[in-house]
Amino acid sequence: MKKEIGSIFPLNNEALCEAESAQTSLPKDRLYYSLCREALYDIAKSLYAEGKNNVLIPAYTCQTVITPFEEAGWNCFYYPIQKNLRIDTHGLTTLISLHHPSLIIVHPFFGMELNSEEVETLQQIKGKDNYVVLDLTQCLFSTKRYPFADFTVASYRKWFPIPDGGFMECGVNSAAILQPQEENKEFTEREIGAMYLRGRYFTNGDQRTKSISIQLSKSADHIAEHDITPHKMSNVAYNLLQKENLLVNQEKRFENYTFLFRNIRESNKVKKVCSNLDEVTTAPLYFTLYVQNRPELQHILAQDAIYAPVIWPLEDERVLINDDIRYIYDHVLSIPCDQRYNTEDLQRVVTIINNY
Repeated sequence: MKKEIGSIFPLNNEALCEAESAQTSLPKDRLYYSLCREALYDIAKSLYAEGKNNVLIPAYTCQTVITPFEEAGWNCFYYPIQKNLRIDTHGLTTLISLHHPSLIIVHPFFGMELNSEEVETLQQIKGKDNYVVLDLTQCLFSTKRYPFADFTVASYRKWFPIPDGGFMECGVNSAAILQPQEENKEFTEREIGAMYLRGRYFTNGDQRTKSISIQLSKSADHIAEHDITPHKMSNVAYNLLQKENLLVNQEKRFENYTFLFRNIRESNKVKKVCSNLDEVTTAPLYFTLYVQNRPELQHILAQDAIYAPVIWPLEDERVLINDDIRYIYDHVLSIPCDQRYNTEDLQRVVTIINNY
């Protein structure tokens, strides 16, 4: 059976048993959530004020960033992101003058930490009447912290073989936000089941096992989509995370990203989102491309057991504020480059894309 690239992380009984004996070593100054969207919901609830509830969100974002604020009664507005996935700083400052937001969400994208222009703009617009949330989900290993960021959030579960997990660091209003005490057991149990069965499938190649794994994962997503109540990160995920060698994970992702960057050739069908390797300053979540016919390339890759996801699918057309944003949503494709893979695995990706 050909090794899959891009599938969900597997779990086995050995890892689950080891998790029971893990020693607490995660940072003490964080609140740990089952899902990052739940952390955003807590922020939205704690800062909500009638008549002062406008939030500015990057137009290129995940629906799970938008929903918490809609659920909490905020008015959501979207600021422009350029094709190079940098903030359109002029567009951002114009919208701030127009909407006077009391909250601004910032995403550094795919290992590209904020550059000097972005930092300078955010420092200038930060005032006593607005708050800034820095979402590090795509730059999880970044150690940079900025004085304008009142809250820092991120999702762990996209980076590691854990069923759930995210965190929040509070710079202000921390008294209004408390660590959730209840786990989302139904969600976690389904994710664990999906990951365990995926590991079994990798061993036995049984397609029925894989199918059940996919169904379980989808059912877990359904639970998360319909219940935004904040839950704490599950004990099993918390313990599994502490078994991970974070330094090795970072180095492997960087190595894999660099290999893809240096070996994938651009063409009239495929362009790299990031044109300069030096812009990637922390381990990236994925390697990203702009693809002229994205479904076609996804299909060709899938035939070789390479599953390249769309980060993120368009769910709310209100984010389509200009042609650049529409282009990003229509053409960006994410290539897995995580710690499960080596250069031999990724050479399969390179060969297919270069022959496309």
